[in-house]
Amino acid sequence: MKKVIIAIICTSSIILCTLLCLAAYKKNTESYIEFSFVTNQYDEKVLSSAPQKLISLKKIGAQSEITVRGKDSFHNFSKTKFSKNKNDLDKYLQKTDFIDFDNEEVIQLSESLNLSELEPLDCAKTILKSINQNTGFIKYDNALAADISLGYTFGRSASETLKTSMGTCGEFANVFTALMRLNNIPCKYICGCCLDPSYSTLHAWAEFYDEKLGWIPVDPQAGILGVLPNYIKRLEGIDFPDTGSDFSKIKFGNVRIVEVKE
Repeated sequence: MKKVIIAIICTSSIILCTLLCLAAYKKNTESYIEFSFVTNQYDEKVLSSAPQKLISLKKIGAQSEITVRGKDSFHNFSKTKFSKNKNDLDKYLQKTDFIDFDNEEVIQLSESLNLSELEPLDCAKTILKSINQNTGFIKYDNALAADISLGYTFGRSASETLKTSMGTCGEFANVFTALMRLNNIPCKYICGCCLDPSYSTLHAWAEFYDEKLGWIPVDPQAGILGVLPNYIKRLEGIDFPDTGSDFSKIKFGNVRIVEVKE
């Protein structure tokens, strides 16, 4: 019974994630916002990778209280300085069981969108428009969200998602990442959270590399280029399993806004 209750809570959190992420700060154009939260799953280097910045980290037993400055790269995309770290670019071109870009479904979608003819930024915009849950063809899968939240599965691969046309935030990220890598554009899988004092939730999105701009965050589920200041990345990897995230064991909470800068 306890597991069922946890599943319902986690599923509800994930389902509402995108709407909350967009609604909480849709009118907010401050240059940055600082958030404090407690968690046990994070990478300190990821917490401090641009455009966000790690302000403080205090260990409390097996968990840590973290304060991070979030940047609004969605509204202020042209003014945002993204990370230009070129280390391991080849790592983020790899094929995995979840990012299976050599599959027929992924290749056919890429060809139908003419992605091979586009520069990285335009390629990302085209994919975002095609697959997001509002105007795209992939719809949210409540049952899968419950299984992921309980640690029963890591989710579906990009090709499986395209076959079923259903998935969670992670599957949207898998499809986006697979399409970018198929077209030789480095792309990371991001595990993070969308923070708000009244309601916060875990989320997944992606970052792709543009030679001129650097690592650009995108939310494939919401279909947005750049992210809002309440999107805080905790972990990154070539796919979800590689990030080391485990939703069934994560401790997460005590969220508060520390400071808002104009």
